[in-house]
Amino acid sequence: MRPFAQIGAGALAFLLALRATAAVLSLPAGALYDGDRDAQVALARGVDRWTSGELDRGDFSTGSARFDGEWLFATRMMAVLGYAQTARRHPELRAAHATRIDHAIDALVSPAGRAFDREAWGHDPIDDLGGPRAHVAYLGYLALALALARELDPETRHADLEARVVQHLVRRLEDSPLGLLETYPSEIYPIDNTSFFGALAVHDRVTGEDHGPLLRRLLTGLLRDYRDPHSGLLYQSVDPHDGAPLDGPRGSGTALAAYYLSFADLDASRALYEAIREQLYGATLGFGTVREYPPGVMGFGDVDSGPVILGQGVSATGFTLALARIHGDREAYETIYATASLFGGPVEQGGTHYALGGPIGDALLFALATAEAR
Repeated sequence: MRPFAQIGAGALAFLLALRATAAVLSLPAGALYDGDRDAQVALARGVDRWTSGELDRGDFSTGSARFDGEWLFATRMMAVLGYAQTARRHPELRAAHATRIDHAIDALVSPAGRAFDREAWGHDPIDDLGGPRAHVAYLGYLALALALARELDPETRHADLEARVVQHLVRRLEDSPLGLLETYPSEIYPIDNTSFFGALAVHDRVTGEDHGPLLRRLLTGLLRDYRDPHSGLLYQSVDPHDGAPLDGPRGSGTALAAYYLSFADLDASRALYEAIREQLYGATLGFGTVREYPPGVMGFGDVDSGPVILGQGVSATGFTLALARIHGDREAYETIYATASLFGGPVEQGGTHYALGGPIGDALLFALATAEAR
């Protein structure tokens, strides 16, 4: 019996060590959850080197030129969200962060920043403003970055572009029988549209315009037509002709959509978070994870989900960090932060960097960890 006792003691020691590791890794989460200035500024400084440097598609290695371009764009776009959120929380950061935001947007709207979308459509998204093509992969997300820049600094030099992008997408949505627009030709993803739903709400608050009826119609349609009735999660992609689901409900798309919807409608965001909490979230020994697919559904990882390990999605887990803070779920925030730290490898070197995440990892954790209810 002694060998079995030794195995049991070893397993117990391992579990206790793992639980202690989770406790250590989650320590910074408390300050971030509470909106501590120093903790948030450390994340901002970890991103500064990417937004002030000369990133290009060669700094990413997805194996696809389009996805490399998306990741380059997302790094700067998510950095803008993080800068805006922290400046909103700590007004003394407004001037410095407004400057960083404008610099990041300069890169987003540069020819290199919009190349991935131009290559997909065969038309430039900025040149296409006012035309029939939606370009939501680029313009939807750009609109949110521009609207937050304008909210932080109404005199931003990007204000005119923000108004033009919003006007373009509003017109396209008013004409859309599905209440959704194409990400790329003949491809519709609800998640990409939610970035603009959030942008439109911020735009109205900044300008005093009222797109309330349109926004309510879009949100109602999203939750009614593009949400799986069994799991409550959003479909990942839908048919551009009739809106039928092409890819089933997924954790990554639902979590990121719920984050963007928080800029427009907290109740809509909360409805999706509750579905994630009920269907996908779990915690073991202090580490929180979120499944990519609903219980009973098996699937593989892709560029949206990141690696899927024993059903747990890397992207879905990270994106849910934002929702836990937005909706006041400290337990989930701390356990998910512990997991993100375990796999991200935080390094304190002139700011908080995530050694295994690269530019996009730093920018995502900055935005997600500082998200808050509006």
